[in-house]
Amino acid sequence: MSLYTKNLMILLASITLFFSSFYLLFPTLPLYVEHIGGTQGEVGMIVGIFTLSSVLFRPIAGKIADNFGRKAVLIMGALIFLVSPLFYIRAHTVHLLLLVRIFHGIGIAAFATAAIAMIADMSPSTRRGEAFGVFGMATALALSVSPAMGTWVLETYSFTGVFLMEALMAGSAVVFGSMVEETHENRKCDVNHSIRGAILPSFIILLCTVTYGSIVAFLPFFAQDIPSYGFFYTFYAFSAIVIRIPMGRISDKVGRNTIIVPGLIILSASLVILSESRGLLHLIFSGILYGIGFNSVYPTLTALLIDRIPEEVRARGLSFFTASFDLGISIGSFVFGLLPLLWIYPLGAMVILGALSLFFTVEYLK
Repeated sequence: MSLYTKNLMILLASITLFFSSFYLLFPTLPLYVEHIGGTQGEVGMIVGIFTLSSVLFRPIAGKIADNFGRKAVLIMGALIFLVSPLFYIRAHTVHLLLLVRIFHGIGIAAFATAAIAMIADMSPSTRRGEAFGVFGMATALALSVSPAMGTWVLETYSFTGVFLMEALMAGSAVVFGSMVEETHENRKCDVNHSIRGAILPSFIILLCTVTYGSIVAFLPFFAQDIPSYGFFYTFYAFSAIVIRIPMGRISDKVGRNTIIVPGLIILSASLVILSESRGLLHLIFSGILYGIGFNSVYPTLTALLIDRIPEEVRARGLSFFTASFDLGISIGSFVFGLLPLLWIYPLGAMVILGALSLFFTVEYLK
């Protein structure tokens, strides 16, 4: 069975455009909150409410996708991403923006849950790791380009220009999404099917994304004395693009655990190096290692989960996994914010070592 079918290519185009729309707001949303009179604390609320909305809706999206098919859920998510930016234009108060962000969060919950389930449906079991590597490369490509594009549109035009560009990308995702063939027949799921196989991968990814959240939220403060610290993100994205497909193929051939264990070790080492970074080269090196570690572990855990849960509840299991991903980012952003900056990344390395110990214990000592 071929992996790189026409249906997969169309889906990947929709995924890339959708996440380009999502990442366009990364550098511009905090500035918009400030523009409408919001405080730094309200920026955190507006970012957090999006994640909370997504976490709460993902199980619902997974159940709908398992019972009634993936495509409708995929298109619903993309349509919400098309409409939401138009509401941003009219949201001139923080309270209105919070409401829009709740709605917007439902969009990513629906689209991401359906898209990942479709990738799983399309991929042969012997190439599942590679398939999720391709999915990750599509999102990494969006991350590597879209934030810079958002900044350019804002500087050249206005916030309205950013929101219209976001809507245009989401609209293009709708077009490609409508061309994707359904991968899962409509059927009611047997409630006796268990998603127990999703628990370990979901908990490990939650611990990993706790550190991811700490980087998203606090690296600008930690590295403020290092010129051009933004290259950390550039080299992270570059390593993500390069590493995902090869690591997926290796996991298909030699087993998931062979990638997950070294990936967690590299991830922990990258955080130790980051904690000691006092110059740009050290920062870039830590970004490369973090990219290699995280982007080895994430798609391989996804494939491991798919290996271990019944097809009938695939979307539900994946919704649990992706909700754990989002929840980890929120926990990391909040908990590490209570600590001194110099403690954040050494403790992050310890969190990853805890994840490694848990995974090793469950997988090898059971």
